[in-house]
Amino acid sequence: MYQATVWSRDGMRVVVMDSMSQVEDGDAGAIVVAASNGGQESGRFGAAARCGFVLLNDAGVGKDEAGIAGLAVLDAAGIPAATVGHDTAEISNGADMWEHGVISHVNAAAQAAGVAPGAQARPALIAFAQARIVEAGT
Repeated sequence: MYQATVWSRDGMRVVVMDSMSQVEDGDAGAIVVAASNGGQESGRFGAAARCGFVLLNDAGVGKDEAGIAGLAVLDAAGIPAATVGHDTAEISNGADMWEHGVISHVNAAAQAAGVAPGAQARPALIAFAQARIVEAGT
């Protein structure tokens, strides 16, 4: 099982993992990057853990629309989320999604937070995290 914090500032963490099934209660409020995508199941894991932002790959193993299904579940929970396209990152590798991914889809909560398709994942999510830190007054 691979899970590592790759960025942290004033309590805002980015956690990279192989699968959303690895998300833990301690990841509440964190930006979670999950390489695998179980669609609605991935969304349910992120919502249950109260993640601060979830970045998924944009499709399941069959390159279906699993990512969009996961975004919808997270949006219903009020959790900003986005997907990274298969054409921009090695989808089986969350670290590559974080470093090289380009956002392909966002849910309404992410859009409201200023995250947009076409943005490089890492800078967009760092900007998201920094805005949240400023909003919190830290």
